[in-house]
Amino acid sequence: MKARITSVLILIFLTYCSYSQVLVGPVAGVNYSWTSFGDKDLKSKYHVTPVFGYHVGGHLAFKVRKRFFLHSSLIYSTKGKNMTGDEGGLVLKLKYKYIELPLVYTAYFKGTIGTKQFKYSLGIGPNVSYWLGGKGTFENNDTEEFHNGNSSVIPVKIKFGKDPADAQENEMVVQRPNRVQLGLNFTAGFLFEPARYREMIVTLRYELGHTYLSSQSNGVFSPTFPSYSETQKIRNQGFRVSIAYLIDLKVEERKRGKSTIDRRKPR
Repeated sequence: MKARITSVLILIFLTYCSYSQVLVGPVAGVNYSWTSFGDKDLKSKYHVTPVFGYHVGGHLAFKVRKRFFLHSSLIYSTKGKNMTGDEGGLVLKLKYKYIELPLVYTAYFKGTIGTKQFKYSLGIGPNVSYWLGGKGTFENNDTEEFHNGNSSVIPVKIKFGKDPADAQENEMVVQRPNRVQLGLNFTAGFLFEPARYREMIVTLRYELGHTYLSSQSNGVFSPTFPSYSETQKIRNQGFRVSIAYLIDLKVEERKRGKSTIDRRKPR
């Protein structure tokens, strides 16, 4: 079902692009993300703090109506969390890796500062993410005893689809992950025109995750540490700031009706 929704969104996007004003260019920025529990009882048991990440990729925008544009990016991004527990000395730090396709329907408005005009925008739309994996560190009372005085911080790497009984010391296994995840974006931004047919867009985005990382399995660590497994009934949330530099591809259409014939009289 999720794959069908994604395909329909992409098809609509490409159809409009065939006849609309189109702008393309690179986009990059920083993320400030965390996860929220689906089980409210866990909020009092664990403390989650945000982490910084980044995103980079390509951006595309096309005009739908006079002041309305549809924006999308195909980006690589990192998200994550830092989590501590009151019991067992838990300290878990994870960074997740994603390929993302946000689609944001955006309305532009004109504003002025003194005599200078600028444009600002508000937008909303879905976010489609594909979970690539992740890594981090894990520490609790079991890891401290296991290492017998050595460093109790264990580096971990997220593995998908593996039998939890076969998890290695440095792995966190999620047997049935939701690798395709949906969310909702709310955006606000500013548009500048540094040169003709060029646009620079600064966007602040809040992402509200909808899909659990997994609703059917926990994150299971090595059998050496059986006292803890991490619930995957959690959703990504966060803010991101992006800067996109776009080039208008429909410049030639503005030149229609202008003759290119040299009408100078022959000498």
